[in-house]
Amino acid sequence: MKSILFVVCVLIFSATQSSNVFARELKDYRDLAEQYYSEGNYKKAFKGYLKIAKIGDHYSQYWVSHMYANGVGKKVDLEAAYGWSALAAESGKEKLIINSEAMLERVSDKNAALKAAEKLNKKYGKEALQEKAVMVASRDIGRRSGSCVGSRLTCQRGSAYGAPITSGSVTLPQTTGSN
Repeated sequence: MKSILFVVCVLIFSATQSSNVFARELKDYRDLAEQYYSEGNYKKAFKGYLKIAKIGDHYSQYWVSHMYANGVGKKVDLEAAYGWSALAAESGKEKLIINSEAMLERVSDKNAALKAAEKLNKKYGKEALQEKAVMVASRDIGRRSGSCVGSRLTCQRGSAYGAPITSGSVTLPQTTGSN
């Protein structure tokens, strides 16, 4: 019982520490991108903003949208600009929602813009990132607890009664201890 309590405490501590490290790193990346932008090094600024926009930072998603819309560091691409502005609008912040609506009005091919937004949302939207975080967390917990050592799968166990193991949309056959 003490070992279980210890493992839970270690996991909670590491989760809180990793979120603090993540916030610091996010701020560092954002500051670097802003520095590049202010120096006129727009290509590096775009790369910096894009890197953290892909992990769900709404501020950076706004800047990627802005840079696509105005051809700063990239060619003008209003469909991509709308897609990133739609992701930024997921934050619920009124300014970002208004920006996204205005961006859609600027686009000549609204269907292409909506498709671009849907594609980005499937890859970098709030739900997609949450699913990825759950998958990574379950894999990390398995590694820390010593289960599924050496496995690259998310290591979900089926029931002892032969129920199939499911991993995403793929169902794996239940294996027994003997071959």
